[in-house]
Amino acid sequence: MNFKSLSHSVSVKTKTIVLVLVLIVTLSAIFFLIRYNDIKSVASSDQLSELKRVTVVYQETLKRTQKFYITRGYANINSYGIREAFEHSNATALHTLSLPRWKVITKENHFLTSFCFYDREGKLLTYFGQKPQEKLSYFDTVKKPYDGFWYAGEHFRYHTVSEVWDRNHAIVGYVVFVIDPRYFLEQIRKIMDIDAYIYYEKSPEPLLFSMDKDSPILQVLSQDNFAILKEVSLNGHVFAPYTIAGKGLGENNDFKIIFLQDITHWKEIVDKAILQSIIVMVLLTLITMLVMNYGFDVILHQLDELNAKLIHSQTELQVINKDLQKRVQQEIELKLKKEREANEKERILVHQSKLASMGEMIGNIAHQWRQPLTELSSILINTEIFFDRGKLTKERLQNKIEDANMQIKFMSRTIDDFRNFFSSGKQKESLPVSVPFGKVEKLMHASLKNNGIAFMIDIQDDFPLFIYPNEITQALLNLISNAKDILLERSVKAGEISLKAYSEMGKDIIEVRDNAGGVKTDPIEKIFEPYFSTKHATSGTGIGLYMTKIIIEKNNAGTILVHNEDKGAVFKIIFTSRD
Repeated sequence: MNFKSLSHSVSVKTKTIVLVLVLIVTLSAIFFLIRYNDIKSVASSDQLSELKRVTVVYQETLKRTQKFYITRGYANINSYGIREAFEHSNATALHTLSLPRWKVITKENHFLTSFCFYDREGKLLTYFGQKPQEKLSYFDTVKKPYDGFWYAGEHFRYHTVSEVWDRNHAIVGYVVFVIDPRYFLEQIRKIMDIDAYIYYEKSPEPLLFSMDKDSPILQVLSQDNFAILKEVSLNGHVFAPYTIAGKGLGENNDFKIIFLQDITHWKEIVDKAILQSIIVMVLLTLITMLVMNYGFDVILHQLDELNAKLIHSQTELQVINKDLQKRVQQEIELKLKKEREANEKERILVHQSKLASMGEMIGNIAHQWRQPLTELSSILINTEIFFDRGKLTKERLQNKIEDANMQIKFMSRTIDDFRNFFSSGKQKESLPVSVPFGKVEKLMHASLKNNGIAFMIDIQDDFPLFIYPNEITQALLNLISNAKDILLERSVKAGEISLKAYSEMGKDIIEVRDNAGGVKTDPIEKIFEPYFSTKHATSGTGIGLYMTKIIIEKNNAGTILVHNEDKGAVFKIIFTSRD
């Protein structure tokens, strides 16, 4: 009998019961996994918190120890006769004068192994306690500060260094405290009641420091396999090893701080959760079998009714879906049509804006050329006068030709500036705000000056912008040209236009101000609508401010706002700062 025939021979009731039981077992397994992961997550969080607390205790102890012993070093340096003894490298005087302090500080910390004095070359003068290095070799390999862990002479110790200066601010020696690393382990034990270990593996024989030499945990760690251990079992308890990276003086002196956290409690919780999940799964399976066997006929009948209703609902839904598809298609076509119309309108507006800008620029070129053309005329007249008088020497003619060439070059540069403005550079660039400001100043200077309008640029913060350069220049020219036209239309005496850049509260801001009396439109935001103009019909198209808003907000991710102040209108262009 193959699988297909076997499937037909099994009743629907049996199939359903088996399926439901499989689902129950699967859901029970998923529930157990979720609970197991929750317990594991809480346990991991608790263990990571413990790691953070140990790390904080170690770092704070390190800072406190460094500050304490450097202060002790300078206290000794400032004692009577110490500085003079260093200046003369008098080891006997140093030893005699520092002996009382050594007796005091050894009582404060029994892990202090050496109290040392070195001359300006780093050579040992005298010491108390264990014999240190004859020369402070790390002066040649490590940048200041010299305070930290160092391996030398088969010893791994913590050093603090206090410099001794003479009256001319020259170093004449060093006071060094050498501390056994077990001092930091003792602090961790006192504060957190945890045994920690320091492991230095870059010596010929790896060094392992602990507070208790006979600790059974120490025997496990000494096997050099703790780096790959996930758990350690000792005396009926389970421990998880953790490592903190310790920084020494230079890479070769880096070490590890190791501690074991007792996770026996969490293991017991996990075992209990497994047992509870198995019991719940078995009970659910038995109850489900009984309930389904008893009520299967009723349930199956209800399923048949529901199935009939579902088929009816699906039929109705298909009809609704067909109608909905037609409506969606109609909406999409209508939306596409509106988008095409909007794009066409925007294209026409952009074209009109470019034509208006070109007309404005032609006027600016005329203003720019007026002065050099006057100069050329003056040069020709002077040349003619010198010729008529017979005083036109070769040298004087050459000078006049050079002067004329300078004016012609200026006019050529003017053409280049305006041609670059109309170039189609459609790629964003990152550049300081002073760049578009400079272009605007070049293009508008002559026009504003000839109309008696003062133009001021104030760059308080030369922040970077990621923009289309020519578009931003066009937008600023639109605002300044609009301000110029209003000043002339209202015949404002001593007209002023200012262009300002600054950063404020995480925003980069460009301001254009004038003293033309403000915008006489309510609501004021209406000036950004297409074909709306406050100028006379012969001088305004009503698209300049609309295109400026499109350029700033749609193309360059900025915002443009306008408001009136006492003297006139203020336009603000706002960009979010890119930190």
